[in-house]
Amino acid sequence: MNQIASKHSDNKSQQAVIVVGMHRSGTSALSGELSRLGVFMGKHLLKPQKGVNDKGFYENARLLELNEELLDQNHLSWDYPLLPPCVPESIHETFKSKSLKFIEREYGTSPLWGMKDPRVSILLPFWHDVFQSATVNPVYVLMIRNPLEVAASLHKRDKFSQDKSLMLWLNYNFFSYLYSANSARVIIDFEQLLENPKKAIAPLIACLDVKVENSRAESFIDKGLKRQVVVDNHVSGILPTLAMSLYQAITTNDKDQVEALFEQYQVYQSSIHPVLKEHLHQVQASEVHFRHRFENLYESVTWQLVRPLKKLESMLTTREF
Repeated sequence: MNQIASKHSDNKSQQAVIVVGMHRSGTSALSGELSRLGVFMGKHLLKPQKGVNDKGFYENARLLELNEELLDQNHLSWDYPLLPPCVPESIHETFKSKSLKFIEREYGTSPLWGMKDPRVSILLPFWHDVFQSATVNPVYVLMIRNPLEVAASLHKRDKFSQDKSLMLWLNYNFFSYLYSANSARVIIDFEQLLENPKKAIAPLIACLDVKVENSRAESFIDKGLKRQVVVDNHVSGILPTLAMSLYQAITTNDKDQVEALFEQYQVYQSSIHPVLKEHLHQVQASEVHFRHRFENLYESVTWQLVRPLKKLESMLTTREF
């Protein structure tokens, strides 16, 4: 039984909960809680992955494919450490059309639905334009977590260095905060979500054009989701200091401070030698190129192997006995 129901069923525009924030920050936990409360998260959700997200990602597979394709077109990836550039106009328009069709097919006429893929964060200028064209009223939910804990989680899962993880954390959270600043938005700290899910989500419920019908069902949130704990938040160095300062500014919703920190971060990014930036871009472009070639080859080989069996199956199923 859904616990969230629309208050105004005659509202022509859909309301969408857009979960943004860095990977490993509790976006899946929040999305699972939203689903439990009745927010429609889409038709094609990724399955749980043991050791990575045991309770499920609540992440739309079609959305993931679309974002990956869009990043590929820009020679980017989810773990690209430099500040992501804007999507070029030609690519923007092509993918805008695809994205509008995706929303229509995936969510239909549902008056309240949700969307979660951390990649949306670094593509937020693009997606915000899509929502406006789709006559969707977005409510952004910025899930934020202590950057040192996120870095520890990424090191365990992907073997990333702390500096790379912190650059990613900064990219995702600067984009999530700044590009949602003029829209309906709720900021939720991962720590607060674990401690008191009902209290943490209450501001979001208040923003939605919905009412809670039944809040007695067991919460999706499990304190065991937190496996990396930072005992000492004392930091030194440019990136750790900047990240912890941004964490404090976002959790207190201090826009002026966030903007000031973004200027500092841009100065840091500009200090990276142009040759290194050029090389990183070339490596990223090559990775995309060869991955696509491998995928095309794999599909081609698979098709050649399966083709005789498909032909035989067709003959057997169409033959009259």
